[in-house]
Amino acid sequence: MALSERELGLVQLGIDALTRAIAELGLTLVIEQDFLGLAALLESRGTFVNPSFDPRQSRLDWRDFWVHLIEPGGRSIGCSAEKIIETDDILEELATGRIFYDGGYAKIGGPARIPVIPVSRKLGGLLSHSGSTWVDPSWRGQGLAMLMARLSRALSFRNYGVIANTGFVRESLYRTRVPVESYGYAHVEKCLDGFFPPQGTHEILYLCWITDREFVASVEALPMHPRRPIPLFAAGTPEGEKKVLPVGG
Repeated sequence: MALSERELGLVQLGIDALTRAIAELGLTLVIEQDFLGLAALLESRGTFVNPSFDPRQSRLDWRDFWVHLIEPGGRSIGCSAEKIIETDDILEELATGRIFYDGGYAKIGGPARIPVIPVSRKLGGLLSHSGSTWVDPSWRGQGLAMLMARLSRALSFRNYGVIANTGFVRESLYRTRVPVESYGYAHVEKCLDGFFPPQGTHEILYLCWITDREFVASVEALPMHPRRPIPLFAAGTPEGEKKVLPVGG
């Protein structure tokens, strides 16, 4: 069932609050669709280019975008990407490699499919998929990963009516607070423990996911976030009268 008018209103409040928090840090926010530019940015910083968001490897379309943060001097200091996919089962996209490569793992000389581990719910339909979240070391500790990941997700829920958002994290990140506290996922479940063709080695991956209504609840909880509380204000509220909006009801 699609989000109600009230729920969509809360998503919009979240978008407004997150973009305001970025602006308060003195950063410029740009929504980009040049994925070659994203790959070039990540390569220039010596970090991993996720093939899911590399147009030289994966199929991307007009709905896909990435969040780009720029400091006052014009230097790029953060990014987070989002793609829209329609599938019967997100784990089939992992098993075949279609989530990473146009043509699956076979594109890189890999197997037709790899074994994956079922999770508690089959996720199919119109989904968004997040990745390539990166923050320049000089800006870490400001909560930028949280702001970008939640903003890109909010835009996919609002603009395209996706029913859930997904992402993958490795074992090292799974053991931190990042997937739940920073990225804001409601569920993090092991989905791979074996050979992973993109790296040519054994890997443990976790599927992170959150439904549209769980995301609405997470927006309502932004003012109570334990590390980076974000107040929610109605548009047009005078500066001296700004108060956190009540949740529920």
